[in-house]
Amino acid sequence: MTVTGASLTGVRLLSLFTAMLCALVVCATGAVSSAMADTPAGVPDPLAADPLNRGALIAMPAVWRVEVRTSMTGLRTKDGKTIALPDGARTVTREGTAFAVTPDGYLVTAMHVIQPSADDLAEAAYVQYLAVSGARHSTQIAARWVKDNEATPVGLGAMERTVREAAAGAAARRSQAVVPEVLETDELRDIAVLRVPDLADAPAIGLDRGLDPGTPVATLGFSGTRPADTRGDMALVPAVRFGVIGETGHTEKSRVRILTLISNEVQKGDSGGPVVDGNGRARGVVLIKRAAGGGAMAPTDQILRVLDRAINRAWEGRTQTLFRDAVNRMTRFDLAGARADFRRALATYPAHGLAAYEIARVDDLRRARLGLAGEPWYRGGLVAAGITALIVALILALLLWKAVNRSPGVLGPRDRKAPFDQESGEDLDNP
Repeated sequence: MTVTGASLTGVRLLSLFTAMLCALVVCATGAVSSAMADTPAGVPDPLAADPLNRGALIAMPAVWRVEVRTSMTGLRTKDGKTIALPDGARTVTREGTAFAVTPDGYLVTAMHVIQPSADDLAEAAYVQYLAVSGARHSTQIAARWVKDNEATPVGLGAMERTVREAAAGAAARRSQAVVPEVLETDELRDIAVLRVPDLADAPAIGLDRGLDPGTPVATLGFSGTRPADTRGDMALVPAVRFGVIGETGHTEKSRVRILTLISNEVQKGDSGGPVVDGNGRARGVVLIKRAAGGGAMAPTDQILRVLDRAINRAWEGRTQTLFRDAVNRMTRFDLAGARADFRRALATYPAHGLAAYEIARVDDLRRARLGLAGEPWYRGGLVAAGITALIVALILALLLWKAVNRSPGVLGPRDRKAPFDQESGEDLDNP
């Protein structure tokens, strides 16, 4: 097939025009990406494709980090020997997670988080003992040694419990630890209820009883493997892990205790954290990391059985509603509305751990969009694109006119056979 010079020019200009449009899109994407480059890992992005990011962000302000500190003088083995612990190994701190279920400070967590077992304390102490001694150490080594020697702590001191709200940026730097009150414990269900004093209008997670297998869920917890451990202003951002709900049933040891499997690869420290859906509501509380992979949670019905002994009901409150609305506005790219709702949430609860952070993120997005619209290259690019489109249209019109009328002069009588109706003698296999 013969290609004319004019056709080549048209194709080249059309390709140039397409390239310019692509360049505009790439530059726009780059501008937004540059504005978001400072967003630390660990804080969910509501604009991400997976809707669980939105649910995790909605729930995150209501998540609390739990620390339990205790001291001991040594470890006693099954043969009666006592290993005296050096000063650097005598204080043990265990970390876990809790989440608020009312705006006035009622928290749900796992009982083993606030009341670590003797084995758990012995393992933590032995890890520190090996580290101080300069020996090779890990949680696996300590767990095996404690099990083989049936080691137990001796000289235990009183346990000190503190909680801190999830927070990022400046809110994390201002955060203060609070001593909670233990209101209710259920050893069989491994659930505990705490109360943070003097709270009002705090973020709280709503509860959902749904347990349909395959439902996507996210866990939020302060495990030792969360992505931002090394950054001080991100130390209060819980790790987020994605998975789905599995089967629900009784455990082998008890017909009363009910657990629901989850595929989320939870870690030590995630215990007590919420398992939330795409709307940011809790379907259960994390209790177990399974050796076979994934974990298990106590479903909402089990949580409510324990909560009913401490409070009348669980509810989200105004602050959480405002924060939820703001996040939902962000997903629709209503940045002005999102900013207004984030500010209202912060005004309702000034200690909010993420509202100010999200306001800054919205401002970054707004600046990126305004910058994109106001950049000289952007305005000039639009003018150039318009001129190029006009030239391409003229060339295409010229090519069409030539194709219709190849002979000199105007188009002949209607009964004249036009050139494009004639059979071609071209070899299509050899252009």
